[in-house]
Amino acid sequence: MKYRIFNRRTISALYVFVTVLILVSAFPKNAGAQAQNFKLKLNPEQNKNSLGGMFGSGDEISTVAVLFFLNPILMLEDKRFYAGLTKELSAGKFPYGRFAVEYSLIFRKTHVNHLRFSYNFDIPIITAEVAAVLLSAGGGYFTDFDKKGYFPQASIAFLIPAFERITSNIYFKGRYTIMDDKSRSNIVDITFGLSASYYF
Repeated sequence: MKYRIFNRRTISALYVFVTVLILVSAFPKNAGAQAQNFKLKLNPEQNKNSLGGMFGSGDEISTVAVLFFLNPILMLEDKRFYAGLTKELSAGKFPYGRFAVEYSLIFRKTHVNHLRFSYNFDIPIITAEVAAVLLSAGGGYFTDFDKKGYFPQASIAFLIPAFERITSNIYFKGRYTIMDDKSRSNIVDITFGLSASYYF
């Protein structure tokens, strides 16, 4: 009975959302030429000084390190709502993906420590001289040192240049964690806040 909040419609919507993000990432980087009607700039090779140049061009690979500040996390588990704080470190090579480690402190009496390991792919949707929008899709492993599970996740981030190779980011992430032990409640959580990225 306690799984009723995770009905088929909710799970199906989540899978469709993640699948769409993965399919979008399969398009070639130069697909931006086909999006001129929307005034989007997916592959700004013409202007290496633009923010989009951080993502590299056809012969370039950008290494990225991302530091997520101490941000809020909101969580639904076993029909109960919880809040907490989360912090994440991430590094990888664009467009091959990023490995991330995230620790969350949940404000409750038990099982307060959550640890997640994930791999994520970043999909530049809009890149210009002054801003960029990234969609990210991935998945990973979860443990609270009592139970464990696996999750798909997706996020969207708005990037604003702070220095020559550094951006400040506003992001929103959603995640659905499925427990190995079917007698344990699955977890839905969202995180949002600020991070910083360094491209080199």
